[in-house]
Amino acid sequence: MRIDELDTPCLLLDLDRVNKNIATMMGLLQGTGVSLRPHFKTPKCPAVAGLQLNAGAIGITVAKLGEAEVLADAGLGPILMANQVVGTKKIDRLMALLSRGVDIATAVESDFNIDELVAGMKRSGQRAAAVIEVDSGMRRCGSATPAETVRLARRLVDEGIDYRGIMGYEGHMYGQAEEAARTELINTALATVNEHVEALAEAGLAPAIVSTSGTASVLIASKTPGVTELQAGTYVFNDLHTEPFIAGLFENALTLLVTVISVKERYAVGDAGLKSLSNDTGQSFSVDGSVKVARLSEEHCTLTGDSIANLKPGQRIEVVPSHGDTTLNMHDVYYVRRGDDIIDTWPIAAARKFR
Repeated sequence: MRIDELDTPCLLLDLDRVNKNIATMMGLLQGTGVSLRPHFKTPKCPAVAGLQLNAGAIGITVAKLGEAEVLADAGLGPILMANQVVGTKKIDRLMALLSRGVDIATAVESDFNIDELVAGMKRSGQRAAAVIEVDSGMRRCGSATPAETVRLARRLVDEGIDYRGIMGYEGHMYGQAEEAARTELINTALATVNEHVEALAEAGLAPAIVSTSGTASVLIASKTPGVTELQAGTYVFNDLHTEPFIAGLFENALTLLVTVISVKERYAVGDAGLKSLSNDTGQSFSVDGSVKVARLSEEHCTLTGDSIANLKPGQRIEVVPSHGDTTLNMHDVYYVRRGDDIIDTWPIAAARKFR
């Protein structure tokens, strides 16, 4: 099948670029002693996770149990759930994964989390595994002080939970546009994580896992003493949101194929709207940058830019999403391409797995 035979809007995934991005990331980490546990929230596709594992990733990171269940069904792991599991229903789903022999650790930040894991273990006869999330400045979840982290680690050990280490996330760096200030913020966040590491080591609870970092902070985190692994995910496809923070290293492998349905004097209209393309991190652009997705309604996009005068109804254009993660979550399949040929279709099996 050729690209021009596809119906639109649909997602195109450039397999050569995906493999190149994977190789680039593994090359960046070579010799650092830091491992990669890529985040599944970007591809949400077992076929992509398999490529990452085959290239040397030590496991996969997830945000939701639904994602973990998709990976488990595909026989992929080990899995780190970088989120708290809250509520009896979800705890029992976690225990069900453990009963299947799935190697999965989840994040805890409080006694409440530990109490729920203990209760789940008693109901199921399984042994949970956990890392302690620390707040490294993002002001989301996480233990606030090294002393609190030490206390929680002791509780995990005392309760018979497999204590594996700690994790932090410097995601607040995305709000800092100026590079020097952003670098300082990342270094400060990683230094905060290491304060917790040092306190744990002094207490005889040295963490085996110290997990941090999104794609944009990989170059710093991979050279930070104490860090053992990175959770970077966006690199595998790249997008317009991340590109300015780590410019030129990764290629845009994911595009949305859009059909022009109307052309006016100063703008054109495409057949992709808010139900197939997200704009939570800004506007999307055509691959060559000459067409901007200026506005989205439910099923229409308003296109502007220098190339509008050359567009015709029925013409196809490829758009690079500003935020790949939230765009792909609305779709069910990737059309895998090499050049203009579609060589495969890969289900986005974890799309909308928000539970």
